[in-house]
Amino acid sequence: MKKRRCAPCAYSNGFTLIEVIAALVIFSGGVLMVIQMSGSLSRQMEWAGVASEIVVVAQARLDSLDAEPFADLTLGTTSETLTIQGKSYTLDTTITTVTALLLQLDISMTPGAGVSGPSYSTTTYAADTW
Repeated sequence: MKKRRCAPCAYSNGFTLIEVIAALVIFSGGVLMVIQMSGSLSRQMEWAGVASEIVVVAQARLDSLDAEPFADLTLGTTSETLTIQGKSYTLDTTITTVTALLLQLDISMTPGAGVSGPSYSTTTYAADTW
């Protein structure tokens, strides 16, 4: 005698519990990776914003030195502390003699003590007329 299956017991075209759990685990892993990437992207965007601002400050200092007459440029190093987006940075300006008619201007922006962040430095020259 054959056993008959009742209608509710027949195989259906749905998913088994283990397939649903496996799909949820894979989906959850993907969501966690996206969340982690967005946090990393946020930190990179903040770093880029600070980097852009320190470049602007350093270039502004360089432009102000370029605008001064050669005779008014004084040799030596000056330092000042600036706050950029809540972080302490040191702006160093160094003027050295290359020749009697040529000065080297070095500008550097570095993070203050205990601060992590980008840094920037640039060099140019100022010449006197013969």
